[in-house]
Amino acid sequence: MVLRFFLEITMNMTQLDRSQLEEILLNPPAGSTEPLVCSDAVVTRHVSGREGLRPPIRHALAAAHELLTRIAAESIKGRSLTTEPSAVKDYLRIHFAGADHESFVVIFVDASNRVIHSETMFTGTLTEVSVYPRRIVQRALECNAASVFLSHVHPSAVTSPSRADEALTSKVRAALALVDVRLLDHFIVAADGSSITSMAELGLA
Repeated sequence: MVLRFFLEITMNMTQLDRSQLEEILLNPPAGSTEPLVCSDAVVTRHVSGREGLRPPIRHALAAAHELLTRIAAESIKGRSLTTEPSAVKDYLRIHFAGADHESFVVIFVDASNRVIHSETMFTGTLTEVSVYPRRIVQRALECNAASVFLSHVHPSAVTSPSRADEALTSKVRAALALVDVRLLDHFIVAADGSSITSMAELGLA
């Protein structure tokens, strides 16, 4: 229920700390400045046409989603993905919920497959995102990671890997191999949460 509630929301509140997000959630501002885009369908459904409440509702939804994303990220830190393989997919569904543009998240794990850190490394447009393998390698070394998971969102909800996805995965895998870091999988996630494709399960990662 919580995930479905946020599926049509996109926001950019990543620069706020937790106390600021909680303040927005509890006391959403009524001003005209909106730090997010939220579909009118969601707003209409939850405020029943009360036009004056739209900006505060949008602020509250954005703050709630950002808090939920941070809690989800914290919840997978230190967890073994060997014993809890679904944890990453659950996190990615929440992280990418309602995305209206492509973005690329890398999850760094240690030698025991425990999550060290997750990070949105690249953002793009509705249909593409530019990814630089060198930056992923650099970040993996900074995190002292033994392996990584790659993931990106398809706002269109079509999660079949493209030729470009396959080429990128191979390129990143080769770059990471030079510093003895393994690529474990590359997930393609539908923004509406309807599906996640594992390229490893398809033999493509």
